[in-house]
Amino acid sequence: MTDYETAELTFSLISYGITTMALYFTVVSSYMIGAYMIGAQLSKSQLIIISSLFSVFSMSLAFGTYSFFDTAISYGGASSGSIEYWLAPVIGLAELIGIIAAFKFMYDIRNKKSTIKAK
Repeated sequence: MTDYETAELTFSLISYGITTMALYFTVVSSYMIGAYMIGAQLSKSQLIIISSLFSVFSMSLAFGTYSFFDTAISYGGASSGSIEYWLAPVIGLAELIGIIAAFKFMYDIRNKKSTIKAK
């Protein structure tokens, strides 16, 4: 593969990773908005269905983001001292923490632990 083809593949993979990351933010934001607006009124079965769908899609998008960035780094030849080398694990970990935070947000909404009373 020529240098141009390697660079083109690397930048395409980074672009796919950024797109997957944007989709991840959409899924997490939708879940959290839904949790805030109607989370307390959901039945247990509705909560299980919504949370299951959320976990499947958000985990697959987090894995996709990690995979695209990791593959781009391997083709791009980043060394362990460069910031690009740490991009995939840092983004992947941040997305996993975001999923856990979204579940905690739903839990707090359903248990009324984070509501602020107006005076």
